[in-house]
Amino acid sequence: MPTDLPLTDAPLFFLDYDGTLAPIVDDPKAAFPHPAVPDLLRHLSEPHPVYIVTGRHLRDLDAFLPGLDLPAIGLHGAQEGTLHGEVQDRLTSDDREKLDAMRTAVPSMEGVWVEDKEHTFAVHYRGAADPEAAAEAVATWAEATPDTLEVISGKDVVELRPAHLHKGTAVQEIAARHPDHTPIYLGDDVTDEDAFEALPDTAITVKVGGGETAARFRLPDVPTVVAYLQRYLD
Repeated sequence: MPTDLPLTDAPLFFLDYDGTLAPIVDDPKAAFPHPAVPDLLRHLSEPHPVYIVTGRHLRDLDAFLPGLDLPAIGLHGAQEGTLHGEVQDRLTSDDREKLDAMRTAVPSMEGVWVEDKEHTFAVHYRGAADPEAAAEAVATWAEATPDTLEVISGKDVVELRPAHLHKGTAVQEIAARHPDHTPIYLGDDVTDEDAFEALPDTAITVKVGGGETAARFRLPDVPTVVAYLQRYLD
């Protein structure tokens, strides 16, 4: 898979946060961006449309990207809004009821903890005293997920989302608003695969890190993401 990414004259940037603009860390509250990212995003968004696309609640990113009022997609497509600004919740009442029921049934054991994201949530077990037991307990819990919700398994984390809302549907809608731009999507997570598959073949889709992917290109890590984005300012 190519790592020498092309440039385009009219880019529409879709940028995942964790693992793309910021290194993956054990504590989500300590996931600060690469030092060059804030200024890079500020300058990049002056001539080009830049969207942050994240699994986090958008309010969680405000502290990491101060002063950047960028448009953004949160909670894997369940939110659309602006960093430091208004956020629109796209969940239905049925989505909320099903998520709340699953939230109350999360297994209670050492090393398993819940990251609440308002109406959605993620169950983490990184650092559990007995990783195998924690993984098995979370997997058993996830088997009870109703069909209207989708299970997302990540790096020692399991998250639930409404099956009809994901990053792919979100970026398709946004790309349609910018017909004269070429979408550029960079992401490292399994949830970014929905966006890679949803965008047209003319898009520049980039998998950050290893693993199988539907993306057309690959970059190894956060510093190489920064270096690629910097090329649009050189």
